[in-house]
Amino acid sequence: MEAQDTTVAPVPERRTRRRPGLERLLAAADEVLYEEGIAQTAVQRILERSGAARGTLYGHFETKEQLVEAYLERRHERTIAVIEDAVAEVDETDPHQVFDALMSVAERRSNDEVFRGCAFAVAVAELPDETGPAVRWARTHKHAVKGVLEASLRGRTADPVATAEALVVLYDGSLVSAAMRPQEGSFEAARSAGRLVLDAALGRQ
Repeated sequence: MEAQDTTVAPVPERRTRRRPGLERLLAAADEVLYEEGIAQTAVQRILERSGAARGTLYGHFETKEQLVEAYLERRHERTIAVIEDAVAEVDETDPHQVFDALMSVAERRSNDEVFRGCAFAVAVAELPDETGPAVRWARTHKHAVKGVLEASLRGRTADPVATAEALVVLYDGSLVSAAMRPQEGSFEAARSAGRLVLDAALGRQ
């Protein structure tokens, strides 16, 4: 019998279509909060980067925490969209191809001009409050990534939940490792370990 994942990830409501001024503000927040850190960044710094009016900011967000929440939501949506597009280009019924597509997304991300690892891990390190937006969105994001992997494993392994969890650990670990040791082959090591996990789960020799 397949193990059931009973952990419930929050499912945040989608926002309405964003206006250009708000989108510029969120794009700047995405860059600055990731590059410079949430705790270290003043709201004024984001306004300067975006060129948005102060009224645009306070017309949508009463506090910095609300802006951080919107930043993490946007980062989650964009990252999952990239992952889904990558997976759509391979055989979605082949767990090996799906995991490789996921790792390719991670590796491309590491080539960005500023790369500090997983944005959600970085946010949680700064804002570890269990009830705060960083932990909430980190959990939501992890469940979404895990869901992509789990979908390719259902009906093919005895425990798709546990196998997907193991692969997510490799994915997360590769991002952390690549940020700390960029020249040491973190993504290829994760791919190799993932192949072993999948071969064992699929009963291959």
